[in-house]
Amino acid sequence: MKHTDWLRLQTEGEKLCALLRQHHYQCFKQPHRLSWKINQDGKTYLLTWLPVPVDDWGLLPNDTTSARRTLWQLIQRILNIIRGNEATNQAIPSSADLTRPWAIVRLLPNAQRYTIARFHNRQDVQDYIRFLNRFVPTAEFELLFDVSPKQL
Repeated sequence: MKHTDWLRLQTEGEKLCALLRQHHYQCFKQPHRLSWKINQDGKTYLLTWLPVPVDDWGLLPNDTTSARRTLWQLIQRILNIIRGNEATNQAIPSSADLTRPWAIVRLLPNAQRYTIARFHNRQDVQDYIRFLNRFVPTAEFELLFDVSPKQL
């Protein structure tokens, strides 16, 4: 990543946290990373920049609670304001993009899973899992090869 990109993303993250503080969230910058811990009512999330292929902000852990969903919607609205984009109802890319058969899934309680990202090759998946394990050591991630029956 270029230094100018790093500075741009750090400024974007700081603006994001400043606006989150106005909504009664606590934000703490993580040293030497493009990451901030966000707290409210005893719930802690990590807002971090996820590199290529995601290349966007991510909110970890990816649980299914309403608090996370509310926070993520607020973050998306704030990012649209910061970036000067109009709030549009853009479709989220489907996690079932089977042109990229290699996937990283996060294992959740009750035998649930959440697809983090999809890739064209296995080496990219293994590299990204190493990245995730380094920055989110408490979560469990698995690599899987997901092919539709049509492709067999």
